[in-house]
Amino acid sequence: MRLHRRACIDAVATQQHQCEFRFYEELGDFLAPERRKRSFRHVFDGTPSVKDRIESLGVPHTEVDLILVDGEPVPFTHRLTGGERVAVYPMFERFELGGNNHLRPKPLREPRFVLDVHLGRLASYLRLLGFDTLYRNDYDDDELLAISQAQRRILLTRDTGLLKRSALTHGAFLHATDPRRQLREVLDRFQLDARIAPFTRCARCNGPVDAMAPDEHDTDRVPPREREPHRTPPRKRDPDPGDPSERDPGHAPDIGDPAPPPPGKLDPGKLGRRTAQWPLRLSQCRDCRQVYWPGSHLTRLRQRLAEVGVPI
Repeated sequence: MRLHRRACIDAVATQQHQCEFRFYEELGDFLAPERRKRSFRHVFDGTPSVKDRIESLGVPHTEVDLILVDGEPVPFTHRLTGGERVAVYPMFERFELGGNNHLRPKPLREPRFVLDVHLGRLASYLRLLGFDTLYRNDYDDDELLAISQAQRRILLTRDTGLLKRSALTHGAFLHATDPRRQLREVLDRFQLDARIAPFTRCARCNGPVDAMAPDEHDTDRVPPREREPHRTPPRKRDPDPGDPSERDPGHAPDIGDPAPPPPGKLDPGKLGRRTAQWPLRLSQCRDCRQVYWPGSHLTRLRQRLAEVGVPI
């Protein structure tokens, strides 16, 4: 009996192997602090795929663009047998890896996004820059994955578990927590600066925004008065998945877009001074019919985005 038990223990021990891992640049953010910016040993059983071991260490496959095993590029399906040195790299914008070495799928022809429930403010910013962005504050993980697959959209999230779903091909983890810095991160990662088309999408519903023809509004009207600070309703913060009472009705939160001006002639004596932008330029969303006009909120928005290197 004792001999049989010892034989079983020896058999199990022979199945354990170890290799050396090294993760580079921002991939270290997913690791325990003692494993960042250094090589470390990793023990495993059997002959798992390198993708399996990378994700077991906390790094989603969507964040990896190159794996070198003993200096040679390998696919995610490469099997580890023990004794290897594994180097794992993220996307390097200025580093040419060679077309056959990339692990990420080819970029989508038109970058379109679907955002996790806690990224409402980022959704507004992306829409204001003209990017097709789906967002709702009650999407569950299965819905997000289905939308990403069916509509070929890039899934943006801070949920590493969601990015580890094997069916997900286009996804990205956001390292920043501030929405403006998240925006800068997305523009850099997907090289979108040249594609920015400000104010061509509705920040509320994602619909296309068109300039209103002169006969669609009264060019003699004065701009509506800027909303008085004491009358401005409190802004809704981004929804917290753990606090349903704080969730908004389902669109990206307001970041300063004006309410539509009232129809017909307006009384200049009641609405205040005329501005330098004359005649008043209006635009309107095709879908939700939200009307937009240039005012001081536009200046504030430009200043806030310029602080993170996003000129509009």
